[in-house]
Amino acid sequence: MPVIQSTYATNIPAFKAGHVHDMTAADIVSRDVEPVGGIAFGLAVAQGAASRGVIAYAGTGYLGITVRDRSVRIGELFSQYESARVLRKGPIAVLANVTVAAGDPVYLTAAGLFTNVATSNFLIPGARWEEAVAAGAVGPIFIK
Repeated sequence: MPVIQSTYATNIPAFKAGHVHDMTAADIVSRDVEPVGGIAFGLAVAQGAASRGVIAYAGTGYLGITVRDRSVRIGELFSQYESARVLRKGPIAVLANVTVAAGDPVYLTAAGLFTNVATSNFLIPGARWEEAVAAGAVGPIFIK
């Protein structure tokens, strides 16, 4: 039988993008992925052309954040036409674009990056960073 895995990390990472990291009640809906390239886990999404479709957030139409799903067919993303889990409220881990502090509000840039910077960015209503997170690291947010 061939070797499937021969190297292991010393520690399991605390968070991965799109990971719902605690048992707090969450509002998660299913939406159909429209982009040909799919949509990765832990990214902001917006309303697509179809009534139940989603596309990657690009400055308008914020709907929620894609939730990690171990049952997807290919890698770390939902493929086109797959049903993506989208978190609208609750806890989720995302990639911080800048260094943030616990309690900071969560904003999205026009490119869909998560930040705490208000200028020219979209405030996710009721969202806050749960921990201090370095730029380029994955950390938890909570959306009320």
